[in-house]
Amino acid sequence: MLRYDYKKFSAALGKRVKLLRKERGLTLRALVVQHGFHLTQIQRIEKGDGLSVPTLLRIAEVFQIPVEELVAGLGLVEGGESRTKSSKK
Repeated sequence: MLRYDYKKFSAALGKRVKLLRKERGLTLRALVVQHGFHLTQIQRIEKGDGLSVPTLLRIAEVFQIPVEELVAGLGLVEGGESRTKSSKK
């Protein structure tokens, strides 16, 4: 069964966002000024503190990649239970 680890996902997504930003020559300031993000918002994302779905979609638009490509393979845990602690009854 597939299972995802939210913390692992958030950390990996943050690293991917930072890598994409640097590959495209964008500074944190450029994301703030040109694309309307808040500085602390981008800093939190890049540190792996998570983000909302609308923000995820905006980031995919900024980098001009499908959201599926942005999140592909992130946070996947091999084997084990498919339920997380928060979903257990």
